Formats: sequence, structure tokens, C-alpha cells
Amino acid sequence: MALALLVGGCQGGPTPPENLQVAIATGAGSDAVVRSSLQRLAGQMVAEFMRNNPGTNLHLRFLPEAELLASVRDHTSLGAGPDVLISRVAPVAKLSSEGLVVPSNLSPEELDPLRIQFLPRFRQGNRYAAIPFLLQPSLACYNRERLPKAPATLDELLGRAAEGVRVGLPLEMDELLWSASGFGAVQPLLQALEVDQKVRRPLSPTDRTKVLAWLAWLYRANVQPTLQFVDTSDELVQRLGTRELDWISCNATAIPQLRRSLGSRLAVAVLPTGPDREPAEPMARLLLLSFGRDSTPNQRRVAERFALFVLNDFSQNNLMVRAVGNMPVNQNVIVPVKESPQLATMQRSLEASIVPSFRQGIGLRTRTEALRHLLKQDVYGEQPPEKVLQGIEALANATPDRAP
Repeated sequence: MALALLVGGCQGGPTPPENLQVAIATGAGSDAVVRSSLQRLAGQMVAEFMRNNPGTNLHLRFLPEAELLASVRDHTSLGAGPDVLISRVAPVAKLSSEGLVVPSNLSPEELDPLRIQFLPRFRQGNRYAAIPFLLQPSLACYNRERLPKAPATLDELLGRAAEGVRVGLPLEMDELLWSASGFGAVQPLLQALEVDQKVRRPLSPTDRTKVLAWLAWLYRANVQPTLQFVDTSDELVQRLGTRELDWISCNATAIPQLRRSLGSRLAVAVLPTGPDREPAEPMARLLLLSFGRDSTPNQRRVAERFALFVLNDFSQNNLMVRAVGNMPVNQNVIVPVKESPQLATMQRSLEASIVPSFRQGIGLRTRTEALRHLLKQDVYGEQPPEKVLQGIEALANATPDRAP
């Protein structure tokens, strides 16, 4: 058979298909909500690309975010690393620092017409270490049957909890950081947790006062018996869906799952403001496209053609409509905010959101468990806020491990 194919090739027979391996990180830990959303999203875009590109086969591999780094390292050591990766910021940053993904060859002439948000922050020399793909905003999700109107401020949120509304918050720093924005503590914390010592800025006395005010608020919040802190955002989504909670902070990708559970009872809103009444600054999730180093020149060309396909106006609009919770990075795409209150809420959230850079992504994700432990000590009163703050400062001054 091999000989026949060889002879056929020499005689001008059909060109064998180009096979590409696409690795997709499906969220952190047991984040079933993100995993389901990404799998649905990937299936749609890959099927459309292959219909438009006969002779190209894309093979998808879904991995938990915690397993992505080890998998890419192992496969690349054998010369069989993925051609395309889709992941959040922190894993891509680590892979880039280890040389396991390489900058794109796409030119400004190819990328500029797409007006991709946040592209300049991933510039590496005259190329890009990664390309933004989709944004996933953070919201408040709640049961309108139990809570007809979303609390507009943190004080209102605590007030509703005191009245019996069951509120849930996560103990993941990147998912909880929005609640620090009303105290002016977000930027000081991000600067203190920078991994680059040249950029890192220790907390000033004024900054420490702001962070202490936030930590004190978290402790007071947990005193309310109907306000619960849980380890992960995924757990919050499950509890809202089973009606054990009435209001949670959530990622927009949770909407389809919650809609199946709650139906018309589900409502979404922007996250509440703090004492300064400024909009909350949640950390939006950013998905990136990056490229493995083991591709042949032709595979790289196909991989980059795939990237341009999923970033074009048509694809980005379809992804926004078909995979609820994902917002386009292509600024040519018009978000129909007047027709969809839900999309309008997502857009409002993104306008105030922080989108992590490589350094910020690593700074938070490599310290996830240590920060969770410190936040638990605070909310459960095991340590006073001053001691917890000292723990955060000590953690900030330590060099994060290379491994997750």
C-alpha cells in the first residue's frame, strides 16, 4: 500500500492531507463550565475551517489547564508538540519562557485589518508571542425569583445577605480581586505580585491601608451566615444551579449551564461597586492562540491560516453568538448591545475589566494555592487582616516556581 501511494505520488496523485494537532486547555482544575464551553466552541470552529480548507485535518486534544504544561513538554521532547494551542494567559506565558511555543509569523498587513484588542502587549521583537482570541467577562449571576434586582454596591450585597439572600464568593484571588477595586486595592496588589523584580512595587503605607480595608471587608462579609466563601468558581456555579445559592460572582461562560438549570429565573448584572462607587474591576479571562515549535513550514502556514480564520469578522461574530459568554477580540465585530441586554452587560463588564498580561497571569496563577490559604485565614478569622497582609507581602517577595 505504501509503495502504491509512493508511485501514485510520483505520478501526480492526490496530495496527502495536512494534519494539525490542536491542544486546548479547558480551564483550571475541575472547571467543568469552562471545559464544556470550550469543547462546544472548538468543535464548531474546527468543523467550519475544515469545510473551507479541504485536505486539512485538525485533531483536537482537550486538557485541564494544570496538565497542559507537562503534556506539551513531554510531546515536544519527542518532536511531536502541538501545532496550535488555545489557552489562558498563564500557561502560554510559561510555555513561551521555556521556548515550547514560538512567535507567530503573521505580518502586520495580515493582522492589522482585524483590529485585535490587547495584541500589542504580546509583542516580542517584531513578532507576537501569542495572539488574543476571545474574552470571557466576569459578571454577577443570580436567581431573579429570590432576588428581583441585583445589588449595585458591596454594602447592598451584604444588606441582602443579612435579609436572607444566599450569596457565594470564590477564594481564588483572580476571581475575587474585583471586590478589592472599590477600596483602591487592585492595582497595588497586582504590582506587588508582579513576577518581574524590575516592575514589582512593594506596597506603600497608603497601599497597605487600602488592602487592609479590603481584607477587613472580606472578614465582615463572612460573618453573615448566608454569605459563603468556596474554593472555586465552578463550585459556585453548581450551587447556584441547584438553588443552594441565590447570587454569585461568575464567569460569563457559565451562562449556558445556569440557563439549563434555572431557565428564565437566571439574571446577570455587572459586579457591585465598592465604597468609592467606581465600577468594579474584574479580571476578564483572555484566551490566546499560540504556536508550537515542532511544526513543519507547511503546518505552520496552515496553523496561521487557521488563526486568521477564527479571528476574522465572520468567525468572531459567530463565536460570540453560538458560544454564550465569549466576546470577540476583533474590534470590527459589532456587539448588538441594544438587542441583547445580556451582551450589553458583558460589554459593560469588559469596559472596566483588567485583562492580564503574561507577567500578571503568572504572578497570580503560580500562587493560586498560597493566596487561597491566606484568604481563608482572613475570612475565617484564623489570622487578623494585618497578619494576612504580611503573608501576602512575603509571598509577593518570593520568586514563583516555574512549575504550576
